[in-house]
Amino acid sequence: MFDALRRAEAERKQKIAETGPSSAAERVDETSAPTIAAHESAVPESARAVPLHEAPLPTDYAPTGELLRELGILRNSLESRLDARSKRVLMFTSAMHDEGVTTLAVAYSRLLAMHGHERVLLVELNARRPALAERLGLGPGEGVTHYFGESRALAGLIRHMPADGFDVLRVGEGDPTKIQIYLEKVFPRLREEALKTYDTVIIDAPPVVLSPETPPIAPLVDGVVLVVLCGKTKRETVQRSIKLIEQFNGRVLGVVLNRKRYFIPEFIYRRL
Repeated sequence: MFDALRRAEAERKQKIAETGPSSAAERVDETSAPTIAAHESAVPESARAVPLHEAPLPTDYAPTGELLRELGILRNSLESRLDARSKRVLMFTSAMHDEGVTTLAVAYSRLLAMHGHERVLLVELNARRPALAERLGLGPGEGVTHYFGESRALAGLIRHMPADGFDVLRVGEGDPTKIQIYLEKVFPRLREEALKTYDTVIIDAPPVVLSPETPPIAPLVDGVVLVVLCGKTKRETVQRSIKLIEQFNGRVLGVVLNRKRYFIPEFIYRRL
């Protein structure tokens, strides 16, 4: 999934550079959709009641309709687990680095924004290994660290992405420990202020096991989506991540199993 979306993102940027931005629906169709899988062999017992979706992982850039379909299934799965409310904050995170969190967060933000019914804000909190600016073609700029450490106005730090349909609050520059130090005091204010303007706020959070600031965020959001790279992350590490979130009274909505591969025909897996 991650490789396919990365190649799609490169193609999207090249197309926009050559022809200019197209409609929101066309942009999401071309780049958004991951395939998502939740498989019991990789998911600890406490999370098996909330698998998100099981689907084959494309080996290359799949047709846009298929990619969009998979994201739609993810959205339906999440909505079925969320309380009925018009506004919410969702956190996308992982156990370790390089599991595809930013890719999925960007893709899901595009999906929500493409319909034009929701205002979406994507917030990057991974100050140790930021990736959002590069992924979206943004230059250096201020962001979350300035909001946390310098009490800057939120509106002045947000960047609108007209080619994507959603707004972005990048992590910014400076000392990443500002997020950890001021988190419990400042994040509730960030949430309250953001929800005055936006219907959905997506948090691109750093890994649970490696980042002390991530577990305390869990009870401050409406739900957590854990991204797991199939074949890399150990089951015990996934279990530890979910336990940490639950210890802080966070709610794990489900697990997205990234790069799931079927070594026998998919329909056989579904009958096992």
